[in-house]
Formats: sequence, structure tokens, C-alpha cells
Amino acid sequence: MMVSIFALFTSMFWFPRPEMVSASVVDFLEFEKEYLYGEWNLGKQLLTLTIPISLIALGFAFWKRSLIMGIAVVVLMATGKMVWSIQNAGESGKSILIPAIIGLLICCGLIFYGFKRLEKK
Repeated sequence: MMVSIFALFTSMFWFPRPEMVSASVVDFLEFEKEYLYGEWNLGKQLLTLTIPISLIALGFAFWKRSLIMGIAVVVLMATGKMVWSIQNAGESGKSILIPAIIGLLICCGLIFYGFKRLEKK
């Protein structure tokens, strides 16, 4: 889990800069930047708490060695991000759907693979 988090936080350094970026992606990134730099009211603070709560739930699922619970938490996290993006950023929020779904499928596949490797030991 720690390797995944580290890879996520450092991914901007090991992926090359894209040659062309669509306008909707630029708009969405601008929206996220404005959201993060904007006023931090109670609602935004409570919403931000879903991040550590989700990571704690994910850690608990893996501590219990529950494949279904682990995948369910990852799916809920990704779905929540996609819904939030579309609901708050509008049309530009849809620009993350394909990358988010591909990332979710890869993540679920790696979790499944990891659990199957552990079962063999």
C-alpha cells in the first residue's frame, strides 16, 4: 500500500510531459487548483476527511485480508472522485473518467493478483 501511495505522489516526475493536452483537462486542472486554493469552509474540510478515512478503511480491509472489502473500498474511492469531479467541475470533470476507470481496473487487478500470490504461500 505504501508503494502505491509513493508511486501516486511521485508519478508527475516519472511520466513524460504530454505533447498535447485537451482543453477539458486544462479546465479541470484549473478547477481543482481553484478549489484547493479557495476558501476552506467546514464542508470542504469534512469532505477532505474522506481521504484519510478511505485510506484507513483500505488498510483495515487488507489487515483483515478481505479481497472483496479491499476492492470495494478502492471502487468507492474512485467512484466518489469521479462523481465529485463531474458534479463540481461540470463538463471538464468528465475528462477524468477514462483515466480513472483504467486506473481503477489496473488497481483492482493488482490487488487481485497480490491476494492470489499470498494465497499460494
